[in-house]
Amino acid sequence: MRSAFVMYSVLSLFTLIGILPAASSNDAVTDVINADFNKTYSAIINTTNEAIYKFTYREMKNKTTAVRITTELHADPKRDARSFPVIVVIRQQQRTLSWTMPLFLEYSNTSTPYETISRNLCPLDASHRPEIPAEQSFFVDVSTFNKEPLNFTLKAAKMENFQISTGIPREISFTPSEPQFYMYTFPAGVDSVLVHASSEDEKCAVMSIQTIQCPVYDMNVDVEFEGKYQTMTKQAAIQIQREDYPNGAFYVVFVLKPLDKTCSSEIETISLPGITRSKTVTLEIKTTISSDKYYWGMVFAVAVFGSFYLIAFLIGVIYHGCSKHRGIWMIPDPPEANLDQISDDMDSPVRPLHSNPRTQSYGSFQRQANDDDQNDLLNTMIRDNASTGASSASRGMDGNSVSSIDSDDIDFLKDADQEKDVFRTKTELFVYDLSRKKYKKQARNYTIYWRNLLAISIFYGLPVLQLVFTYQKVLNVTGNLDICYYNFNCAHPWGLVSSFNNIFSNIGYVSLGILFLLLVYRRQLIYNMAVQREKMMKKEMGIPQHFGLFFAMGLALIMEGIMSACYHVCPNYSNFQFDTSFMYIIACLCMLKIYQTRHPDISAKAHTSYLLMACVIFIAVIGVIYGTNVFWIFFACVYMFFYLILSVHIYFMGRWSIDRGICRRICVAVRYDMCRCRRPMYPDRMLLLVVGNLINWLIAVYGAVYHSSDFATYLLGIFIGNLMIYCTFYIIMKLRYGEKIHSLVMFIILGAVVVWAVALYFFFSNLTSWQLTPSKSREGNKDCVLLEFYDAHDIWHFLSSIALFFSFLILLTLDDDRFSTRRDQIHMLKSFGKLFGRKRSSKKGRKGAVDTADDDNDEAGVKNRPGARACRIAKSPVHEDAVVHLSAVEPGLCLSCSKDKSAALYDFENHRLVDRWTGHERELTKIQHGKTCDNIFSASRDKSVKMWKRGNPNCLQEFNGHDLVVTAIDLNHDDSWLCSGSRDNHVKLWDVNTAQCIMESSIHRNLVTDVKFVPHSHLLVQTGEDKEVRLFDTRTMQVIHSFPRKHYIQMACDVSPDGLFCVTCSNGFGGKGCEATLWDLRGRKLVHEYSDHGEAVESCIFLPAITEKQIIATTSRDTTIRLWDMNTRECLSCFPVPGSGPLTSIICYDDLSLCVSSFNQGIISLQLSPSDYSLHQTGQF
Repeated sequence: MRSAFVMYSVLSLFTLIGILPAASSNDAVTDVINADFNKTYSAIINTTNEAIYKFTYREMKNKTTAVRITTELHADPKRDARSFPVIVVIRQQQRTLSWTMPLFLEYSNTSTPYETISRNLCPLDASHRPEIPAEQSFFVDVSTFNKEPLNFTLKAAKMENFQISTGIPREISFTPSEPQFYMYTFPAGVDSVLVHASSEDEKCAVMSIQTIQCPVYDMNVDVEFEGKYQTMTKQAAIQIQREDYPNGAFYVVFVLKPLDKTCSSEIETISLPGITRSKTVTLEIKTTISSDKYYWGMVFAVAVFGSFYLIAFLIGVIYHGCSKHRGIWMIPDPPEANLDQISDDMDSPVRPLHSNPRTQSYGSFQRQANDDDQNDLLNTMIRDNASTGASSASRGMDGNSVSSIDSDDIDFLKDADQEKDVFRTKTELFVYDLSRKKYKKQARNYTIYWRNLLAISIFYGLPVLQLVFTYQKVLNVTGNLDICYYNFNCAHPWGLVSSFNNIFSNIGYVSLGILFLLLVYRRQLIYNMAVQREKMMKKEMGIPQHFGLFFAMGLALIMEGIMSACYHVCPNYSNFQFDTSFMYIIACLCMLKIYQTRHPDISAKAHTSYLLMACVIFIAVIGVIYGTNVFWIFFACVYMFFYLILSVHIYFMGRWSIDRGICRRICVAVRYDMCRCRRPMYPDRMLLLVVGNLINWLIAVYGAVYHSSDFATYLLGIFIGNLMIYCTFYIIMKLRYGEKIHSLVMFIILGAVVVWAVALYFFFSNLTSWQLTPSKSREGNKDCVLLEFYDAHDIWHFLSSIALFFSFLILLTLDDDRFSTRRDQIHMLKSFGKLFGRKRSSKKGRKGAVDTADDDNDEAGVKNRPGARACRIAKSPVHEDAVVHLSAVEPGLCLSCSKDKSAALYDFENHRLVDRWTGHERELTKIQHGKTCDNIFSASRDKSVKMWKRGNPNCLQEFNGHDLVVTAIDLNHDDSWLCSGSRDNHVKLWDVNTAQCIMESSIHRNLVTDVKFVPHSHLLVQTGEDKEVRLFDTRTMQVIHSFPRKHYIQMACDVSPDGLFCVTCSNGFGGKGCEATLWDLRGRKLVHEYSDHGEAVESCIFLPAITEKQIIATTSRDTTIRLWDMNTRECLSCFPVPGSGPLTSIICYDDLSLCVSSFNQGIISLQLSPSDYSLHQTGQF
């Protein structure tokens, strides 16, 4: 097909040549003019007259002769030159060249006509010169079909400097109609050269490298048909290998584009009339580095990163091998001075965690040790399904338990969710509080991280390899160097790849990632050996060691190197995400690891984390492709909302559910925690999150206003910035809490800071930018800066891999000082009060005495409140552990029970302890004072109810019969009957005088939470964990009515003094559940729900009548007390108790004074103002 087309073209040309003289012979004879070089010829032609010029020159066998033909048309602009142009045909011995005057380079009616055209004739190459005569001639035919006379000029000239020499710059000027090309021949011993062109202006041009053959494609429409080419504005560079050109030579072709739209996305600049579009470039051909320097460059990189293996080996042998640092998980031997105390502890039935009672602070808990997985250090706090107390025994110095647990003492119904809420709502959190899940289960969860990442890497990496090498193949076949965004000034090809140095420089990520995996694996082996040596370490000592995230980080570092290498095979607009995807993953994994360090039970699941990372990568792609104003605004709004949701999740320690009701719960939290209460539940944590939100919201607003050109880098900057802020905060808080950082870790931190600073300098060198057009991107290309092999971006690869490795080592070793510290003494590092406020005194009073200065400040603060009396805080708390229940005696007297196994009667008006009762073997759960007598009844986890009397420390009666913990007690109107409920599904009615069970009721799964007698009737209200509220007839102990089942566990209940209504309160979290419910006992129906608490409502009571309002009071784990109008459901008052932890019980007296029990701050006394229903604190004890 192609040969037929060529034959047809030749026949047409000869026909045209034969016809033109024949047609003109009737009118005039056209003479052939023997023309000379370097002489300008002028003639007038029309449809009956043409001009033919013959040029003759002598071809030299050892030199290439190049001839340049220049023609110019002098025509009236008003004439139709487009329809009847002047045709110029140059006939050589074996080829022809033609063009028209004027020349139109754009196919449109508005394109600019070029009347001056200058072209090089295709010279004879050295291989064909011996086959032709030395005397060479060519003809220039100028003709037109225009009837009007047209004037033109013609000039032919030999190009004296057609050959380009190595290392000698050459200035070249050209226009769209006057392209230029020159010839370069490889000198002996030169295998590759760099063709470099630079210009001062930004006009769009094309530089093409073509083989020595004819025709030479040097026009705008065909320059891309042959060889290698790239567009240019200010700079272009192409590296040429001698092996690709058999003749040992090539042409360098320059073509100026008539418009700049190919090189720029900006609005086209319109040229003024009379101004010729031209461009001047400086061409220089340089020799490139030899193959030896390739090897030296590779050896250098291998040596640098191989040295890290050597240093790691030396540190492992010398530093950790010496006696001072051997065994970083060694538990130090106790001092001799404490041996007697330890011996006493071993002889005692329960070995305390803190042998020194002065280490206890106000509201702290006594902790016990036990070897059962469900019976850890803090089992006395809340766990209902494990037995400690009398059955727990001491642990020997070898860590072996000498006792077992009685299986009959275990409550088999799990209430783990309740435990989470209680632990995580404490304000002074320790690592132990959030490391209660089984180690093996958590280790498996974290192992999924690196396994999932390995699968992701395989499925993500294989298509990437296929795609980038397809790009490279297309580039090699088509010669279109605009496909890939290389730094062409320092792009060293090797094999099939065009920029081997950019690929090989990623070796640091891979090698250091492997080294990090080896270090983590070694650390895991050491830890496992230490655990075998000290059994208590896994459950009680140091930061919980989970290595799954570390393995995932090492694998991510390796994949970052592989993906970055793939990206640099052919970096462009389409595959930018290959280089950043695993950087997002690394940033997320590091933040997860920092958070997981002291929150091992809360960290996100692997599949959830990777799904979030995938969404981030997807957003990055959308932002780059469709980065419009609408997208930026939408992204800013979504990002701010997402960060708010994440902050809420962190604020509530992972106990906030993300579902359809999340928006409503946020509104409730803002409404009450910020607007009404004005003092947040956790002020220190709130301050941290507010600062983080402000910073990130400002970043989002900045992006929405200024629209960063590189959205992917902008998004990555958000992640890296948050990671740096979080890591810095972690280190600062660690130091502020008195924790130490080892000298080796300090050296690594300083090294990481320095390396990151230098690395970022090279990162912002901006050698290329795929956001720009290829020609604009090449304006930033720069020469190699290291060993003539690596450019600034390669140095970024080296330094960033080292910096990431150092950063990983920081996270790996930062808490090495905590290995021998008990987990209940390792803080969560959440308090900004430590950071911005004064440091608390380290000298605490015995049994939790509070700091005197703090007492004075608190009392002064309350005194300053209008209408408030002084808030008196007891120097020593009534109880040493969490207070779980209260009972009103008379105004000024409060009866309480605690997890410290004692009950107490306290005069909070005069701040004196009236009486205390001890005798239960386990912590107490409920307390009740007689209505008509001074008898006191206490329920306990030891399955018994005991009766006491004021002034008598001995137990008067004991009510035994329950199989599990007794959770509820109440007395009838004359104190003759006692009702008790237990988690054994039984409700029992006792005769107080004989301590005999009169009647009982057992309902499957009816785990009782509270019971209350209904005044003036034979009814009994009972709530349970089966979410039902039941009415019993005390005469038969049969259920006569069950109210509609609620969605959450009913925690407590109370009955109005008139016996007409009952109020119950619900478990829940994050606004789900967390309500109080009013029931009509006569109509047997639900009346109202009061649902503005943020967490589980622990207690509820009816207050004495105030004016015309009937008021209900509730307390919650969200540390707030709320008063409700019973009829209108309006929240009349909200009083927060910051730092109190869950508020477990509330009582009210006739003088409108109230007492509230808490986990962390003992008992708080309050006064209710009947005028505005406000509450203010009057004391704490």
